[in-house]
Amino acid sequence: MGWDRALLQRFRDGDAGALAEVYRQHAGALTRMLRAAAHRGQSFAALRSAVELENALVEVFSRAFEPRARQVYDGERPFEHFLMGIARNYLLELGRNREHAVGLELAEEVDLALSLERGDVHEELEDREVAELLRTFRAALGDDEGRLFDLRYVEGLAQATAAERLGQTRIQLRRREHKLRLRLLEYLQVHGYLGAVSASGWSFVKEGT
Repeated sequence: MGWDRALLQRFRDGDAGALAEVYRQHAGALTRMLRAAAHRGQSFAALRSAVELENALVEVFSRAFEPRARQVYDGERPFEHFLMGIARNYLLELGRNREHAVGLELAEEVDLALSLERGDVHEELEDREVAELLRTFRAALGDDEGRLFDLRYVEGLAQATAAERLGQTRIQLRRREHKLRLRLLEYLQVHGYLGAVSASGWSFVKEGT
């Protein structure tokens, strides 16, 4: 769906007609995403229930339609990307809540057994570990770097848009982001990931390529 200036303003103002239009246009895609996540692993298995899937759909749109979220969306990037970012955060929360509810050890054992049946145990465990490493890395950032991290990697804003939000030029943001990525690379390498990757100018390359 196209976002002209008038629709974006109505959306930001919380106009009921605009919100209904956005919901109609994107509810189907979000439902498919949630249904796919439900069958990828035990952490999201609750969404295999039609009732729980509907609850998740309502929760994600409720978050997307909150005043702060409406103001964050810029109308430039695809709304699906914005919506799916909120959905991913919700699913991560759902998974963490489930693990705390049934006990982390039990949840790990069940997920491991299911992964072994599918033959993708390493991918399942690595995905979970990397997600936790990123969460820990983000939590340790200061306010300024945390804001940069959120704008670029959580909300997925383009560099120019993120720079404008932060009151900086694009080159200033690019320099800050490069330093942040170097810190993240070093952090992941300390924890056993991306060992063959190194910085080369503004880019990161894999050794031997």
